[in-house]
Amino acid sequence: PVGGRGVVSIRHDDGLRTTYQPLRPVVVTGATVGTGQPIGLLLPGHPGCPEPACLHWGARTGLRTYIDPTLLPDFAPELKPLDQRRRRR
Repeated sequence: PVGGRGVVSIRHDDGLRTTYQPLRPVVVTGATVGTGQPIGLLLPGHPGCPEPACLHWGARTGLRTYIDPTLLPDFAPELKPLDQRRRRR
């Protein structure tokens, strides 16, 4: 937890670190995760979120250099509900 919210942080082989919140992690600290493997369950509602749940994700290089994750080459996380029946249309 960071600031009372569940956060999953992934250190990639190239040193990039990506973070996802608010999540209830389904992986343990130090675990190796593979492409397409679920890392957490999205938690509902927080201030400023207009939907039942909003995912916030970020990326950084080094200790303090934050970058726009949408601009990363070859980086397209698969963000999808685990239960397709709950998907909003």
